[in-house]
Amino acid sequence: MRKSTVSLIVAACLLAVAVSDVFSQADDSHVYGQVVTDIRVIGLKTTKPYIVERELATKVGEPFTKENERKDYGRLDRLHIFSEIAIYTALEDGGLVVFIEVKETFAYMPVISLSISDENGLSIGGGLKSVNLLGQAIYFSGVARFGGELTVELDLRDPWVAGNHIGYVVEYYHRSRENAIHQFDETANEAYLLVRSYVRENGRVAARMFYHGIQSDRDGKTLSPENIDHVIYGSLVVGYDSRDLWSNPQAGWWNNIEIIKSGLFGTDSDFWQGNFDLRRFQPLARGHTLGLFSLYTYTTGTVGVDVANWQTFGIGGSNLIRGYNVGTKVGKNQFLNTVEYRWNFMQPRPFTYFGVTASLGLQLALFTDFGSEWNTNDEFDDNFIWGGGTGLRLIIPYVGLVRLDFGFGDSDPWVVFHLATGEKSERQRERVR
Repeated sequence: MRKSTVSLIVAACLLAVAVSDVFSQADDSHVYGQVVTDIRVIGLKTTKPYIVERELATKVGEPFTKENERKDYGRLDRLHIFSEIAIYTALEDGGLVVFIEVKETFAYMPVISLSISDENGLSIGGGLKSVNLLGQAIYFSGVARFGGELTVELDLRDPWVAGNHIGYVVEYYHRSRENAIHQFDETANEAYLLVRSYVRENGRVAARMFYHGIQSDRDGKTLSPENIDHVIYGSLVVGYDSRDLWSNPQAGWWNNIEIIKSGLFGTDSDFWQGNFDLRRFQPLARGHTLGLFSLYTYTTGTVGVDVANWQTFGIGGSNLIRGYNVGTKVGKNQFLNTVEYRWNFMQPRPFTYFGVTASLGLQLALFTDFGSEWNTNDEFDDNFIWGGGTGLRLIIPYVGLVRLDFGFGDSDPWVVFHLATGEKSERQRERVR
C-alpha cells in the first residue's frame, strides 16, 4: 500500500474524531427519577413474556433512570429477535408506566444461505432458521451450501438457561473445499461446545471444548502420515462487552482473551495458543463511528512438528488486510489491526415484506488495515503489510451484513474488490481455528 494513501485515511479518521458529539438527543429528563408503577410489553406474538421481562433493568417500585433505559434497549437488542424496539413512558393515576413496544422478526423460516470468501468464491444453498425457537430466544440454524465449497452446518444457541445469563452454544460443520492458502483439497468435520456466563453487567467468562478432523489429498499438510488429523482442543475465555447495541454498535468495547490448548487426550498437534482481541467503537457525530480493532494470536511449537500446516494463518483478503490477495503471507502467529470510519447515511429502519419484518440500513466506510503473520521473530517486519480503501455496507441487523470494499495495496492489481458477509472483526476471528 502507498504510505501516502494510508496517511490520508488515518488523517480523515482523526478529523472525524474532532467533530464528535455534534448532535444531541432530546431531553426526556422530566420522567427520570419517578417511581415505576407498571411495565407493559406490547407486540409479543411468539416470544414468551418472561424472555423480555428477565432482561429488564427497569423494575416496578423503583425509580426510572436513563441508565436503566439504555440497558433495557441494549439487552433487548442483543436478543436479536426484534426488528424494532421502542421504550416510552406515560403518567397514569399519578404513577409512571413504562411501555416496551417491539416488533418480532420471523420466528421460523426456510432461508436461502449465502457464503462469499476470497478462497472459494460464492456458495449458495438453503435450510431452516429460527432466531426465536419455542418463543425463548433460542437460535437454531441448519443449512447446506454448494458451489465454491460444500458446507453443512448446524448451530444451536441458548443465551440464558440459568443464573446470570448462563447459556450454551453447540455447533457442527462439515466442509469440502479447496484450501487455497495451503494448496490442498480439504475435507473437514468440526464440532464445538461452549458454556458461558455474564460476570455482573459487562463481564464474560466461558469454557470451550472443540474437535477438528481435517483430511488432505496431499502429503505434508497434516501431522499424521495418513493425511488426516484429529485434534481436540480446550480453552478458557474471559471478556468484556460494553457495546451499546449488538446490531451495528456505535459505542463501547468488545474485548476477549482466549487461552487454547491443542492435542488433548493424545490427539494430533501439541501447542498452546493465546488470542487477544480488542475492539473499540468510538461515537463521533450522530450516525458516525470510528472502529478500532486489533487481534493478536501467538502460537507455541514448530510448524510441521507440533503445529500442522493447515493450522497456520494466511494474511490478505476481505476479512484480513484488504487490498491484498488471500494468502499473501502465511504464519502461525498473527497481528491484525483495523481503523475504520463509518457513516450510517441511512440508519437501520424496519421494512415489512410478506409479513416478515427486518431492519435495513446503508453505511459508507473508510478504512486502513495493517499487520503481519510470521513463524519466527525475524519474519515479523518482512511480512508486515498495509492496505486501505473505502466500502459500502448493507446493514441487516437481525440477519447479517454484506460488505462491498475497494482495497488499495501493493498487490497486483493495485485495487482489489472485496465482497464479503459479516463484520470484518468477527470474520477474521473465525479463522482462528
